[in-house]
Amino acid sequence: MSQRANRTTGAEDRFRVLYAMHYLDVLAYFVRRLPQKDAEDAAAEVFVVVWRRLAEVESMNDPRSWLFGVAHNVLRNSTRKWLRRKRLTTRLAGLATPPPISPEIYVLRSERDQMMLDALRQLSFDERELLRLVAWENLSHAEVAQVLGMREVAVSQRVSRARKKLDKALTRVEGRNSTASRLSTHEGWE
Repeated sequence: MSQRANRTTGAEDRFRVLYAMHYLDVLAYFVRRLPQKDAEDAAAEVFVVVWRRLAEVESMNDPRSWLFGVAHNVLRNSTRKWLRRKRLTTRLAGLATPPPISPEIYVLRSERDQMMLDALRQLSFDERELLRLVAWENLSHAEVAQVLGMREVAVSQRVSRARKKLDKALTRVEGRNSTASRLSTHEGWE
């Protein structure tokens, strides 16, 4: 066997190890944000980048944060592509298309979860992503900083502001739901 074949086989083995260690985390990141078929494609895109930059990834102490950074970029690109497709479809059809079913619907467990998702939708994409990286992916502020290419102090400040905005949005959503609940149980509304 030639030296080149040996190097390729060694690289494939090292790639398989990285893939086995991190694929489920990367897939979970996308499943929480995209429809299942898109999530699988997006996770595959991340590992194409890993393959191309294998030596660089292997030199990292903990490549997980870097992988989430790549995933974040893939998500942004997917979102832009989806929005372009939606605008084109809308223009061609001459009608507004209904929004796609949100991937979060698969993780709903209670009315409280729905209220939280409604409150999250009131935040900007960047605010939602910060909170999801901390809450869903269990990343520290330092890891989020690495993912987003920011300083840790900036992440801490933005997470704090986003949490405050989320609290206010949740209060509004809870107020709407309790009013609707009271109205629906009032005589004549049943």
